[in-house]
Amino acid sequence: MSESSTPQAQQIRGYRAPEVLPDIDVAEIASSVYDFLSATRRLMERPNQKLEISQSEIEVLQFVAQHPGCGVSDIARLRFLRASNVSATVRRLMNNGLVMRQANDHDKRAQDLYLTDDGIEMLNSITDEWALLIAGATRRMDARDIAKLRRGVPALRNLSIAAETLIDDIQRHQDSL
Repeated sequence: MSESSTPQAQQIRGYRAPEVLPDIDVAEIASSVYDFLSATRRLMERPNQKLEISQSEIEVLQFVAQHPGCGVSDIARLRFLRASNVSATVRRLMNNGLVMRQANDHDKRAQDLYLTDDGIEMLNSITDEWALLIAGATRRMDARDIAKLRRGVPALRNLSIAAETLIDDIQRHQDSL
């Protein structure tokens, strides 16, 4: 095996990434985001177990918090999930008093979802646990990098929003086929 083909010497850059965004190392961004999500997902499992809530329940709670009045089909469509799985998750959240359904004013067949006070409290507890974990991780970082992270929060939020709108566009395209 030649030195350039050893695993340490190989660089994963993507094949098309340089064409898509030539002025930005999009492969490095993608890899870094993936690594961050993978590490934080493992970290975040700890408070989920402590608070006795599953990742799917947290995802639905977060979605309902960000989109009050949404329905099961909205969550399923925008999260690329099966409606039956979302329905089961919503049912568990309702049974635990974290989400409530309300009849839609415009469509009597539709049920809108809202967080209860306990649901809001649960999300606050989850956020507190996550903040403690992130604080623990940042204590292992250089102060300059922490300052860069703080300055980068708006860009991360905008990336999240852009990703959500891309998902919505992809879903609309699939629905039109």
